[in-house]
Amino acid sequence: MRALLRALPLLVGLTACERVVGLEVPEGPRRLVVEARLERVIGRVNGTQSILLSTTAPYFSEAAAPPATGAIVRVTDDAGVTVTFIESAPGRYTTDQLTVRTGTTYRLEIDWDGQAYESTETAQSVAPIDSLYLEAPKPGRFSGTDGVRATIDLVDPPGLGNFYLWDQFIDGVRVLGPDSTFKYRMVAMDDAVDGLTISGFQPYEGIDIPPGSTVLMRQVGLSERMYRYYFAFSDQVSADGSPFAVPPASIRGNISNLTDPARFPLGYFLVGEVSEASITRGSASGDMR
Repeated sequence: MRALLRALPLLVGLTACERVVGLEVPEGPRRLVVEARLERVIGRVNGTQSILLSTTAPYFSEAAAPPATGAIVRVTDDAGVTVTFIESAPGRYTTDQLTVRTGTTYRLEIDWDGQAYESTETAQSVAPIDSLYLEAPKPGRFSGTDGVRATIDLVDPPGLGNFYLWDQFIDGVRVLGPDSTFKYRMVAMDDAVDGLTISGFQPYEGIDIPPGSTVLMRQVGLSERMYRYYFAFSDQVSADGSPFAVPPASIRGNISNLTDPARFPLGYFLVGEVSEASITRGSASGDMR
């Protein structure tokens, strides 16, 4: 009992040392954030395109990114045809008059908050998805052993310089990685598979397709600089802080601020062709090859 009484003041002293420390993180200058993806889906003729503009927010803010309203958004092709986007909702700029043509160069112009922004991209073609099916997991870092995975076959066009981005949706929700701690965008270049048939490829090897769910796979053609942008972005968000992780860095997109180059925007301007395929999983094993 005496030992307990002697230890009690020490325990009280230790608990009294605990306190919450509030950190003052400078907000920094507000920057424009651009999400501009102009697409042509193989097999469709559709002129509807949408561009999202928002701004950076304080680091600890849990609110949605503030929309960048009141901007003037234009896209001009290499024939000199200009399409003006209309603000259909706060920060969302749309048009139904722009049908992407592969091989055509497009210039994006944004005037917002007294600043002029610009970017140029050439619409990239993409190999079609030959087939989409469900198959057991293949050996890999995140594949696991249970469930089934969305699996595709395609033929890479001959000639180096094809770059790919894959988006996978399950019941309309896009998935980014195999778990909540490792989020990345699946991209690849064809330096090792140029002109070859690619069979049994599982872009999102860690994502199980539950019974009754519908999966949509989108295969997007990228330019080389957009490939490098997504690759660098994935490196940053997947860094775990280990000695071998990529050092934190600001990722520069492909959009310039013509008014104040040092105040560059965040985000990207992508123009490309897209191949889509979908499948619905029925019974637990009836859809597997």
